[in-house]
Amino acid sequence: MANAMYTGDEICAMGQKYYHSLAKICKRLEKQGYWREAENMMKQSAAEVLDLYVQSVLVELAVRLDNISDGQKEYIRCLTQTNPLEISPDAEILEQSVVHYAEKYAAMPPILIQICGVYDRHLKEEQAVLFLDNVINVLLCMMELSDRFDRAGQEYIREYYERTVLFVCSGGVSPEWEESYIRHKLAARNICSGVKWLTGEESKKTEWQVNMPADKTDQRMLPETVTSDEVESEGNIQESPEDEQREARKEFEKVKKRLQERQKAEKEAKEQRVAKLLDELNQLVGLDNVKEEVRSLVNLIKVRRMREEYKLPAMDMSYHMVFTGNPGTGKTTVARLVARIYRELGILSEGQLIETDRSRLVAGYVGQTAINVREVVEQAIGGVLFIDEAYALVSPDTTNDYGSEAVDTLVKMMDHRDDLVVIVAGYREEMEQFLRSNTGLISRFNKFITFEDYSEQQLLEILTVMAEQAGMVVEDTAVKKLGLYLASMNEQERRGFGNARGVRNVFERMIVNQANRIVLLEEPTKEQLITLTAQDV
Repeated sequence: MANAMYTGDEICAMGQKYYHSLAKICKRLEKQGYWREAENMMKQSAAEVLDLYVQSVLVELAVRLDNISDGQKEYIRCLTQTNPLEISPDAEILEQSVVHYAEKYAAMPPILIQICGVYDRHLKEEQAVLFLDNVINVLLCMMELSDRFDRAGQEYIREYYERTVLFVCSGGVSPEWEESYIRHKLAARNICSGVKWLTGEESKKTEWQVNMPADKTDQRMLPETVTSDEVESEGNIQESPEDEQREARKEFEKVKKRLQERQKAEKEAKEQRVAKLLDELNQLVGLDNVKEEVRSLVNLIKVRRMREEYKLPAMDMSYHMVFTGNPGTGKTTVARLVARIYRELGILSEGQLIETDRSRLVAGYVGQTAINVREVVEQAIGGVLFIDEAYALVSPDTTNDYGSEAVDTLVKMMDHRDDLVVIVAGYREEMEQFLRSNTGLISRFNKFITFEDYSEQQLLEILTVMAEQAGMVVEDTAVKKLGLYLASMNEQERRGFGNARGVRNVFERMIVNQANRIVLLEEPTKEQLITLTAQDV
């Protein structure tokens, strides 16, 4: 609900006033040549960067608020001259991909404020302070559209101020006044300039402050553009001399270098994290062809990104996958690693794995199945949706089955979600039939990875790894006894054993048997407590 003193339209008008003040500052930077170097590097005008920056911090604030009204969503979408994040007017909530990009951009150093600082040092003005103050006013206007005293929103504005004020380079900011400034901004009934508070001057009414009338019947005043008389008059600003222009370029080169160093450090850190995850994959027992497939996929994504950087044509890629193989062959483990790798490569924003199956997706009556699927997909946005035994969704021999409704809904949602990867898993033959059951499925899954059964030696190695992770030791006699048991299985028994899942069951039973044996000893030693023997198999 909007502020009782002003209507939603009036509050939006205030936000527009402050946004236009920011636009004037950007126009001034371009006119005086201070944006030239930035534009060469970023390939964007100051106005374009402003729109993306303002919309990004508004999205960040929206994420923090307990509830977002329709008026606030429209404010985010329409405040700026353009809609750089392409926020849909029909979206009930902000899409995760939008939120991820906005948070990533807002976390970058505020280049506009940094260049305002260069401008200020040459012309002895306070454009960086003005810029920061106007952005905070834009945020306050958004909060005013529902609840100005939302604690989470106020905390975000405080955090935004604390991380951004560090880049205010005008030299007029006094640290002892900073807390007074932000307290004034958050506690004041009216949204107005607080520059005098930030620079340590008295907080009484000045030409910098325009307070709202307390009586709604009075003539209502919207805040004027918050600039000083000298700055407001474009004609009073003289063209910078050539030596000052050179100095400005030097200052910007420093900013540019810091940005490049930060980007390089972030890129190297991501590469290290991807390498660590691939190493974790390589440490899994067996799965040689799976490891090779995942490495090839990572390399393909990296090269595709390189081509995009050079503006080269890049073939469209689908990141959805089909895992085929018997139970216990590591499909879920690998899917979890793939989710984390995709996050580091920038394919996904969160990298979580949401596991599901038919029981969670398919309901017993019309309409509920589609709701179930949508709920699960929403949970998986930003990560991987892993559907085990996906072939069970379709039961061609069963009448009145709603599994096909689940598949239809899933296919539709895969079309409209960029920040989502779906991995379906199951037996090879059954999965082939599943993909043929819906014409939309086969076109969306073009990456197939086969998980082979583990050999007897690999199963024994898995047992050893499980024991090590549990702080246990398996005697050689116990390993040999289990090996003989595995070798004696026929094909049907082997399939029912469940590969690594079967080994896990055996290991847990061995722990129980060891406990039953150990409690009979009067004073067991540490070695006896950690050792699994042939008696425990």
